[in-house]
Amino acid sequence: MTGPDGRTATEARGEETAHSIDVSGARLHYWTAGAADLPGIALTHGAGADHRMFDPQIPALVGAGYRTLRWDVRYHGASASGTGRFRTVYAAQDLAALLDAAGMPRPLVLLGQSMGGNIAQEYLRRRPDEVAALVAIGSTCSTLPVTRGERCRLVLSRALMRLVPYRRLTRSMTRASAKAPGARTYLRETFEANGRRSFLTTWDGMTRALDPSPDYRIEKPELLICGEHDSTGNIRSAMERWSERDPHSEFHVIPGAGHVANLDCPDEVNRLTVAFLKA
Repeated sequence: MTGPDGRTATEARGEETAHSIDVSGARLHYWTAGAADLPGIALTHGAGADHRMFDPQIPALVGAGYRTLRWDVRYHGASASGTGRFRTVYAAQDLAALLDAAGMPRPLVLLGQSMGGNIAQEYLRRRPDEVAALVAIGSTCSTLPVTRGERCRLVLSRALMRLVPYRRLTRSMTRASAKAPGARTYLRETFEANGRRSFLTTWDGMTRALDPSPDYRIEKPELLICGEHDSTGNIRSAMERWSERDPHSEFHVIPGAGHVANLDCPDEVNRLTVAFLKA
C-alpha cells in the first residue's frame, strides 16, 4: 500500500522504528524517528486516517533536528481496541502512555490534524507543563463558545452518519477533505480499511469533544493552519476566532489546500512548521 505522497510505507518512514504497547484494552502502535536526546514532537492524525497521514512531514521534522513520534489512534490503522467508546480525553491519556513508553522528552511540541488537533488540545489543557508549543492543522477549537445551532448540528450528525451507506460516505468525505489526487487516494484507502464501525465510534466521540470555556486561554506558542478550501464544519471561522483569542498564536491559510493541508500542500506546511519551531 502506498502512502499519500506515492511512496511505500517503508520509504516514507525512513529511519523510523515501530513499537506497540497495551493501554486500557487497546493495542496501540506508534513510530519514532530521530535521536533520543533531540527535542520531541508528537503527531496525531485526523479521524478515519492513520499515522501515514504525516509521511510528508517526518523527513522535514527530523531534518530540522526533532525526534518524532506518530501513532495510530485507537480504532484507527493498526491500533485495535475492544473498549467500544471513543473520547478525546481517553485518546490524550493514550498519547501520554505512548510518550512515556517511548521516553519522549518533555516539554514537547504537539502537532495534530483535525481530530488530532482536538486530542492535542485536550492533552495541553490537562498537562500544560509538558507542552512547549501546539501546531493544529484543519482543527476546530475545543474550548470556544458554540451556538445552539452548531451544537444541534453536531448531535444530528451522529444519526445522519449512520443512515448514509458507508461507501457513499467515504467517497463524500474524500472529495470534501482533499484536493490533491494522491491525498484522495490515501484517504479513500484508510477510510475503507478502518471501516464503518470504527469511524462511527470515533465520530460519536468527536461530536462530544467540545467543552466551551469562556475564560480559558492557551498561553503556549501556537501555529494554526487551515486550507483555503477547507469547508469542514465551521473550522475556518473557528480557527480565525481561536487565533484572535490566544496571545501567542499565528494563523495561516494555505492556498489551494483542503481540509488535509499537510497532504495537499506538504512543502508549504513543512516550511511554516519548521520556521515556527525554529522561532
